[in-house]
Amino acid sequence: MEVKDNFFKCFREFQRFKISDLMTNTDINKDYCQLQIEKLLQEKILMLDEDETYYFKFVGTINWIDRLIVIFPKYRELQNLNLAIEDKKYLKQLFDIFEMYNSKSKRTDTFFIETSNETEEYFSLFSLYKKLVEDYVQNNLYENENIVHELLGAGEIDWMRTVQDIQPNFSKNMQPIYLNYYTYNVEEEQQNYIKLIQKELLFKASEFFKQFEELELDIIELDFYFEEEVIGDLDYKINKIDLELREVFSESKIRLLNLMKQILKNLKHNKVNDLNLYGTKNFEKVWENICQNVFGHQPEWLDVIIKPKWREINKDISIEADTLIPDITFIKDKIFYILDAKYYNCNFNEKGKLVGSKPGIGDISKQFLYQSAYEDYFKNNLNVEKYINAFLMPTSEKNLDYQIIGEIEFPLAIFSDKKIKVLKINTEVMYKYYLNRSNLILEFHKKDLNIN
Repeated sequence: MEVKDNFFKCFREFQRFKISDLMTNTDINKDYCQLQIEKLLQEKILMLDEDETYYFKFVGTINWIDRLIVIFPKYRELQNLNLAIEDKKYLKQLFDIFEMYNSKSKRTDTFFIETSNETEEYFSLFSLYKKLVEDYVQNNLYENENIVHELLGAGEIDWMRTVQDIQPNFSKNMQPIYLNYYTYNVEEEQQNYIKLIQKELLFKASEFFKQFEELELDIIELDFYFEEEVIGDLDYKINKIDLELREVFSESKIRLLNLMKQILKNLKHNKVNDLNLYGTKNFEKVWENICQNVFGHQPEWLDVIIKPKWREINKDISIEADTLIPDITFIKDKIFYILDAKYYNCNFNEKGKLVGSKPGIGDISKQFLYQSAYEDYFKNNLNVEKYINAFLMPTSEKNLDYQIIGEIEFPLAIFSDKKIKVLKINTEVMYKYYLNRSNLILEFHKKDLNIN
């Protein structure tokens, strides 16, 4: 596919723009464009402000008419609406992050999960098409084996059917003699409905991935052409696959059938008016998952936090309710870390004023309560001597692995000796560790963290 100069259109999440920024002279069908805009607004992927400016609440890509819209996380600065070389490298890494997150998050096996929260995340179609192409390269097209029986044929003798269906002659010593017998041959069914579905989906996958060619993603190149129209709607095709699943016992075939079924379900539920989406409306969940895996979250420390107790008046029975759940907790060198991944983009300007999006009072008070709860639990435990309480915010700044830009105090007596550090973390470093499935402990400056 020849990539046009204006094929890519780049935005940051929450970046304000006029709707004319989405249009070009090639957008001839204005009614169709308006229909796409209305659908994105309905799905709350595209948002409209009161001053008639728009913004995306989405990180990822959207194929739009004859181009690809790229929406970067809100912390990444963009020079213009076009995709620079550095942006292409970053986008390739972001795709790898989505792939990893999709494998690590709640969907433990995309082959067999029937439902997922596709209104918030749009990862499956990309991943499933990728798996479909990989399966095709490894196993070729789906084939059914038919066993053909013949009387006195050239194949192997089927003694069971011969004994059951043919009357033998007998020798003098009463040994049965079969003058006629059945044979069988295993033949590959050259054309079957399941194979047609697979061909159709391989063609869709080939077309789907062409829009990403210039990004040099880790995708097997496949130029698969299939022009035949496969009869039946998506529900009919899914039903046919269900019927086939009852007849096969090969593990590889079962996996392929479930894979195709899942793709068909995605095509049915996940496609927004011919807009293929790849990304998420909740990038904060991706950032949280990255931080948990890179820092080595130890979830066992969640169970030690005390729970609120509810008791009916004049009754002795009490009921424990849900309690505080911090993002990341772990112990290292007698220091207990309480870290909270925050997908915000704030800074202090030259006048010392805090600007940009920042955690609210609820986030701040909870973080102080986390530390109070753990201090209560560890008060007689010599294995914990210090606490590090911090917000972790992503940044594309490359000068440092991390930077402590400030700290938060809450001037209440119960929190008088506590502080929350505000850290900007280099996403390039974080992504590298995340994709390599390795852990990172940042070497915090002791003076910055008040560690003696």
